[in-house]
Amino acid sequence: MASGTHTTLELPPLTKRSMAQLVARAKRIGMPPADYAKRLIEDGLALQRQAEKMSFQQIMRPVRHAAGRTDETEIVTLVEVARRSPANGRGNKR
Repeated sequence: MASGTHTTLELPPLTKRSMAQLVARAKRIGMPPADYAKRLIEDGLALQRQAEKMSFQQIMRPVRHAAGRTDETEIVTLVEVARRSPANGRGNKR
C-alpha cells in the first residue's frame, strides 16, 4: 500500500470487556476510540517491523542481561507473580 493511501477495514466485534478497556483508555488520553484503535494497530505493526529486523540474539540481549543478575528462584517467583497478575489479562486461570 502506498504511503498516504487510506483504506477502511472492518474488524470483527470486540468483547464487551475489550471495548470497555479501549474506550476507557482512549478517553484517558483524550482520543476518540477509533483513533486510539488505529494508533494501537499502527504501533503494533511498527513494533513488528522493528522486531523482524532484529536477530533473536538482539531481542534476547536485555533478558539475558537482566537474568544474569537474577538467580533461578527469583525468576520462578517473578513468573508466578506475573501469571497471577490481573494486569496480564489472564489472572490465575490455570
